[in-house]
Order: sequence, then C-alpha cells, then structure tokens
Amino acid sequence: MSLLAADLRALANLPTNAVGRRMTLGLIVGLGLLSLMSWWLAKAVIDSSELQRVMGLSAGQDVTARLIGYGLMTCPMVATWLGLATAQKQLFETPELMLWRQAPIAGYRGPLQIFLRSVFLSTLWATALSAPFVVAVMQKSPAPTLAYALIPLAVLSCTVPLLATLLSVQIVMVRFLAGRWLRLILSAIAALASVGFTIWLLLSLFTNGGARIQEIEVATQDSQRMAITVHAAATMLSGAVNRVLTLQQMLPVLGWTLGSLLLFFCVSLLHPRAHERFIESNRPMWRRSNQRWPTSLASNVRKKEFAQVLQQPGALIGFLVFAVLVFALARERVLVGNILSYSRLPHEVRNLAALLTWWFLAVLLVLYAHMGRLALWDGAQWPLYISSPARPGWILRGKLQAIGVFLLWPLLLVAGIGVQTLDVELKTTLWFLGFALTGTAIALAVVAVVGTWPRLMRPDNEGQILQGGKSFFAAMVMVTTFHITLMPAAVLWQWVTNPRNRITSFLADEWLPWILGIAASYAALIAIIGFLVGGWNYRRLLAPR
Repeated sequence: MSLLAADLRALANLPTNAVGRRMTLGLIVGLGLLSLMSWWLAKAVIDSSELQRVMGLSAGQDVTARLIGYGLMTCPMVATWLGLATAQKQLFETPELMLWRQAPIAGYRGPLQIFLRSVFLSTLWATALSAPFVVAVMQKSPAPTLAYALIPLAVLSCTVPLLATLLSVQIVMVRFLAGRWLRLILSAIAALASVGFTIWLLLSLFTNGGARIQEIEVATQDSQRMAITVHAAATMLSGAVNRVLTLQQMLPVLGWTLGSLLLFFCVSLLHPRAHERFIESNRPMWRRSNQRWPTSLASNVRKKEFAQVLQQPGALIGFLVFAVLVFALARERVLVGNILSYSRLPHEVRNLAALLTWWFLAVLLVLYAHMGRLALWDGAQWPLYISSPARPGWILRGKLQAIGVFLLWPLLLVAGIGVQTLDVELKTTLWFLGFALTGTAIALAVVAVVGTWPRLMRPDNEGQILQGGKSFFAAMVMVTTFHITLMPAAVLWQWVTNPRNRITSFLADEWLPWILGIAASYAALIAIIGFLVGGWNYRRLLAPR
C-alpha cells in the first residue's frame, strides 16, 4: 500500500505548488471541454424528434439499454488506445521502475501500480467522453439517484477488463518473445492505436446530427453486437433506470471487473523477467560511427532530431501508419464531400480546396507531436541546453528546421493522394504545393510560439516537463491558434461559395497568382512574428532560475 499511498499523496499535493496547479488546471480544462462537447452533442441527438421516431424511446427498457450501451462503447475505445499506445512505455520504461526493482518489495507491486495508474487515467478519459451521453439518456426517463451512482462502476467494468487483457498480453509476449522484431511490432501497434484514436475522436466529436442518429440506429439495432462488458453494464444501468435492478444484473459487471484484476495479478508475476528481456533487446536500429557531425550548432541539433527518429522504430512506423490513415480518410471523402459537390465552381477550384482541406486535417493530426520536439519530449537533453554557452536561438532554429522537414510528409502525402483519388491535374497540384508551403510556414510559427510558451512548457528542476493536463491544454491552445491564423482562408472560401459571385476557370487562373502572393506575404509576416516570439520564449525557458 505504500506505492498507492505515495501516488495518492502526490495527487493531493498537486495544488500546493505552481507546477501542480498548472497541471491540474490544464487537465480539468481539457477534459472539461471534451465533456462539454460530448454533452452538447448528446442533448442535441437525444432531444431530436428524428431519433425518437427511429428508436421509439417509449418502447421500454430494451431501447434504454441499447442507448446506454451506445454511450458506453467509448470506454473500450479509450482502453484500447491506452492499452496499446502507452502500455509498452509504462510497463517497461517508467522512471520509477528501476527503483522498484531494487527495493525490498514484491515483484508484482511495480506492474500493479502501473496498472492502477492506467486505470485511473482511462477512467478519467472514458468518463469525460461517455458519461454525458449516458446521463442524457437517463434524464430522458427520468432515472433514480441509484442509476447515476452506478455510472462509475459501469465505466470501470467497460474499461478495466480490456485494459488488463492488453497489458497482460504484452507482458507475456515480452517475457517469452522479446527481441528487435517484437519491439517493431509493438511500436507499429502503438503508433496505429495513437493515430487511430485521434482520428476517431476528431470524427466522433464533429459528426453532424443526422449522421450521428444513423450511427446510433445501426449500432443499436442488435444489442448482442456490443462488447460483452458493455452489454452487461448497459443492462445493469437500464435496470437501475427502470427501478428493476437485480443481483443477476450486477453479477456480470462485478465478475468481469474482479476477474480482470485477478488475471493481471497472475501475469504481473512474469513482469520482472519480462523487464530484463526488454532491456536486453534495446539496441539501436542504425549504427554509423564513422560519419563526422557538422560544426554548426543548428545543423547538429537538426541532425540530432533526425537521428532520434531513425533510432526509434515506432516513429518510423508511425509515419507509414499515418500515410495509410490519411489515404483511408481521403478515400472516404472525409470533410470534402460538400466541397466537391459545388458544381457551380470550376473543378480545379474544388480540387484545390479539397486538397487544402485534407492537408489541414493531416497537419492538425501531427502538429502536436512535432511541437513536442521543442521542449516537451526533450527532457533528456535539457540540462545540456541550460549549461551550454550556445545561444538558445540557434538550438531553436535547428529544431524548427527539422520540424519543417517532417511537415513536408503530410504535404507530399496529400499531393499524391489527390492525384490518385481525384485525378488532380499537374497545374492544380502545383498550386496546392504553393499554398500548402505557405500554410507550413504558418504552422511552424504556431509551433514556435506554443511549443516554447513558459507557462505550458516550464521544466522542473530535473529538466522534465510534467505530462497530463498541461500538455493537453497546450494541444488545445495550439489547435485554436492554428485555426485563428488560417481564418483568412475560411473567409475567402465563404466568399468564393457565395452564389452571387460567379467564379469561372478564367477568373481562377487570373486570381490564383495574386492570392498566392498575398498568402505568402501573410505567411511570412506570421512566421517572423512566431519566430521572434518563440526565440524570446526559448531564452526564457533556458534562463537560469
């Protein structure tokens, strides 16, 4: 119980210092925004007459159970994301793990503590995403107080079993099959889960009402198609809503939760040896010891960023997985269906707008990860940066150059996908590349400002930046700032789609060079401001305290 008490004491002490207060505030604001958006969507869908007509909300308990089950299906998605995307790092690379291994405690206490941390984090995310919909369904009944009190148990029963299973499978695999290829496979799965969850969350939060009603209708036509744990939790909550809750309805929920805990406890006995096998397989992929490094500081930092990517299989595989997901989104015409349907516009204008929309979505998905290269993921080198007599501006310049090269990947992907899926002409592709390059400069400026903001990226005394709510709040700030800087493009599109403005191919060919010139000037202005502010912020981050 000492490890558990230490974690609880650390949580309780967060409001007592400035870093902890910022972290707590960021977590509350981030998850609060997700909950608020989920609540607005749930109320809009539940109160719609179309859903009541399709589902027949007065039909009784079965419909209530199916609607609650649809709301709880978010929990397995969160458990899958955390179990696959972060399990390997948490189980085998947690900073306290080596200390726990040397301490006179049982070998299973370390992995069990990591599992409890994962359960806590997954419960927060699952509650923020699923509880608003479940509460909206209960309010329609209305439900007694007991039904609302059982929501945390339902969320746990839908999250803990899958999370325990995924972590147990990875411990067993590393224990008996540890090696470079297994690390590659686990890294690929982690990258796929991380990017997939981000895209799923983005699409689910911005799905319109009609599409969401159809999705609910399809997902709830057969309650047996739900996951077993979701079906059991939905049945329990439905019984509580209709005031007919029985012990038989609660036993499956308790059984799945306690059974998963027992499963992970048994597998955790293999963790010490699995951790040793994991360390033994930790070797670089590429070795080039005869090549000299450049003398320029910015070049050294840029090459260091490239080397970190090449030495991490997960990062390389993540680039390929990201390409597959962007291609899948393009094949489904995500976000561009309405754009391509404007028949009154020339086809080259529609194709250019569709390509820029896909580029915006692709950059938005990877911008936070690249922003972390400035300070968030660079804690290991932070003491070196502070003690070095080098100018902080040169370090920042090398990092931004590397990020700029990485941001060319979404640009090239969308250009290739446009040629394949939309049969975009060469001239339209060249116009897209020009506009996308100006957008990339704006994205770099946003990264330079938000990624070095001392309020969000202030390291602790050991050079580490605390993860959690503060980094999530930084992502929200980055997305909002990126949206604001690209607002002129949205205003221009509103003007182009105005029925009173007749846009022809001749006018498009005449205006596009002027529009590109204005966009390049605007991007240069934003880039200069962003780099100046980012350099000032970076000097403040590296200043002695």
